[in-house]
Amino acid sequence: MRITWKLCVIFFSVAYITITVVAIYRLYSESKTIGYNSSGNIHFKRSSGIRKNYSELEKSSHRQETVEIWGKAAIGLFLWKHVLNGELQNLKNGFIQEGYLTVDDITFIYRSGPGIIQTTVPNDVQYLILVLNGRSDEKIAAAKLWLDYVPFYTKLKKLAVVLLGNERCNNNWILPYMRSRGGRIDLVFLVYDSPLVDNVEFHQWPLGVAVYRGFPNIKPQQVDVSSARSHVCNFLGTVYENSSRKILSRIIKSMNFQENCIILERKKWLPLETEESLKYYIDSLLKTDLTLCPVGINTECYRIYEAMSLGSVPIIENVRTDGTCDNVSSLAPLRLLKQYDAPVIYVRSWYELFELLKQEAELTLEEKVDRRTAVVKWYMNFKSAMSKHFLNTIKKKFF
Repeated sequence: MRITWKLCVIFFSVAYITITVVAIYRLYSESKTIGYNSSGNIHFKRSSGIRKNYSELEKSSHRQETVEIWGKAAIGLFLWKHVLNGELQNLKNGFIQEGYLTVDDITFIYRSGPGIIQTTVPNDVQYLILVLNGRSDEKIAAAKLWLDYVPFYTKLKKLAVVLLGNERCNNNWILPYMRSRGGRIDLVFLVYDSPLVDNVEFHQWPLGVAVYRGFPNIKPQQVDVSSARSHVCNFLGTVYENSSRKILSRIIKSMNFQENCIILERKKWLPLETEESLKYYIDSLLKTDLTLCPVGINTECYRIYEAMSLGSVPIIENVRTDGTCDNVSSLAPLRLLKQYDAPVIYVRSWYELFELLKQEAELTLEEKVDRRTAVVKWYMNFKSAMSKHFLNTIKKKFF
């Protein structure tokens, strides 16, 4: 009886190992590579798997490097899909997403999803970009688990991090992990106006659109910029007590803007969108020429980028928020947008709104069409500039 029990244990152990090996092989055999064609446009090349991809690289006359990107924060999808124009395919019933992108002599392999954990990624990685969330204590703890595991990747040569920073710019927790301080991180792309940004170890990165809420990657040709829009402005968002959003809400109601503006206020922030609420939000941006962007915990918000992607001009409250974000630079807040001359409207107070809407009423449709076109084009060019900056910085720091 004992012998039979032992044989059963051995049998199931062998079966488990066999199934695991087959699953891993299938995981690595399902892939898609992305590259540029002769005209400079992105094209996709089917590949039978990573092994075939590596063998092709070895035969190449040029030195081909491979950089892994492991997305453990939703901002990774903004980087991959919206900035780098990469594609993803679902594996393991959506438990894992993978994509391949070849630029010059570098092949980027993007991996994300709940199936990507420290022990399911290639342990022989040499060049790695980790996308992490540092917005809250809970997210920082999860990010540290990844960074503390990095020494186990014994072949790792270079490490970069794309970090969704804390909205009050409390990001000093990452400093001990920097190579300059004895850690392993060579480079950080950091969201928000952090004083850590020095364009050497730390580079500022845009917040982008809320991909975690399902906001799509909208192409310029998908945006109707020529038709008349039914409303002047919009604001869909949470109104907090003792905030400028409360002031904005009071001004909108007192000036009877509801007829000309799409206003949908809520008292509590909702982390997720429904299909219906996302459609309503996108339609509201498409129906209006101005998007009101009051500050939240930070001045920078997803709404700014989402509005521009659809040709609606953000009206941004140009004030610094509480915390340790940059309060010295003449460009702060929103240093990155100001550096690239974003076509937005800044206000110091929402009491300026009445005069702005009067000026808006005097614009012709032709003038509005020209402005919408310029806004959509700027956003497209901005993402392209971020892509070039990201790629050039990785090349310079890694190779």
